Amino acid sequence: MFQELKNKFMQAAFLTSVWILGLLTIFFGNMTVDLNLFWRILGISSLFAVTFGMIYPYVWNYGTWTAPINIVITTGVNILSGFGAIYLLSKVMFNFIMSYWWEIILLDLILHILMFYFYRKYENKQLVKKLNELKR
Repeated sequence: MFQELKNKFMQAAFLTSVWILGLLTIFFGNMTVDLNLFWRILGISSLFAVTFGMIYPYVWNYGTWTAPINIVITTGVNILSGFGAIYLLSKVMFNFIMSYWWEIILLDLILHILMFYFYRKYENKQLVKKLNELKR
């Protein structure tokens, strides 16, 4: 389990940093870059790697909590890492979206609830297929 979470952390950190560098290149191609930007990109990559490379896989694959607890934990972590990433990228953008914080949290919670139940339904169908194959 720890080896898998470590690998997912590294993959998420690398892919996030490449993704952010790509987006910044597309939107701000001729921008002068200082070293603080690279540290902020590493911070954003670390936030996303912890969230999507460690916490999400643990909660959905190894955690034994009930569905509402899973949803609240993942929603909270997602909100914190999202706001943290936006703050690291641009304080102006962060100040702009903070006026909509309640709507963002509500939308995030609703989407986590919907995706949790669709994911569990899909996962249950896959388990039924495997059990039916073993039965034969």
